[in-house]
Amino acid sequence: MGTFQSLNSLAMIFIMIIPGIILAKKNVLSGEQEKGLSSIVANLTWPCLVIDAMQISFSKKILAQCGYTFIIMVGVFVVALGIATVLVKVMKMEKHKSYIFTFMLIFANTGFMGIPVINALYGKSAVFYASIVEMVQDLFLFTAGIMLIQMSTGAQRRINLKAMLSPGIFGVAIGFCLFLFDLKLPGFLGDSIGIIGDATTPLTMIAIGLQIGHIPFKELVGDVSMYVLSFAKLIVVPGILLFVMIFVLRDTSMMSKVVIMEFAMPVAACATIFSQQYGADVAFATKGVLLSTVISIATLSVFTVLLDVLI
Repeated sequence: MGTFQSLNSLAMIFIMIIPGIILAKKNVLSGEQEKGLSSIVANLTWPCLVIDAMQISFSKKILAQCGYTFIIMVGVFVVALGIATVLVKVMKMEKHKSYIFTFMLIFANTGFMGIPVINALYGKSAVFYASIVEMVQDLFLFTAGIMLIQMSTGAQRRINLKAMLSPGIFGVAIGFCLFLFDLKLPGFLGDSIGIIGDATTPLTMIAIGLQIGHIPFKELVGDVSMYVLSFAKLIVVPGILLFVMIFVLRDTSMMSKVVIMEFAMPVAACATIFSQQYGADVAFATKGVLLSTVISIATLSVFTVLLDVLI
């Protein structure tokens, strides 16, 4: 895909955020209706998109790339943890905020936002790799991630394995099994799943717009630590990964492109959800999610151009 076409696809995606912002400012939807919209994406359209994307013929090469992706992601998590450790000490951040800051720097919005963006930029074949990234992230998210949030409240650390049994994970598991056994869904079923999955991108962007539209502008831009977080999350971490993948490992595959773009995504939206669930600093987490999402509109454009030029 050419650079202009890639930027056009990205602009098309982010324009879809505007209706959500307008709806929020006009209070057109109730809080329950907004939650319902997000629920439809998380529990229905997103899993369908993943299953449809994984309807490809089995390949040992692709399977090997899945294992390779896991190793790369573990390395990125370690690097992000190291960067977060340094930053919270330099900024002399309060202990309870430092754990949330670390969570936000490590975990990206690879699913709710990442998969629709990857689908729009590179097509459904690339969503296969994005789904593997999401599956690996969820493995760490519902173990180490939840423990970080719990540590911010001083609560006892417990791994929430039950929370991993979400429709999104089931979608990845079903799609991956179909891939492994080289099974194809019958036309009427596969086509229906594909059509439902296609609704993921517009619904996701509208939902993000609703979130952005509800937070006061002054509150969104007033915390310096959030700019530090956004810079490290959206530029430093994916920048390091880009350098390693392309110039050190010499990997210019589609899988490499997808992994780099996924780690260029803003803070995972579940930072707010987990903070609410475990009694952590919800306002701090929400600002990190929303400000990084707004700034990512620009930074994702930069990485889109860089990857089109370099790969």
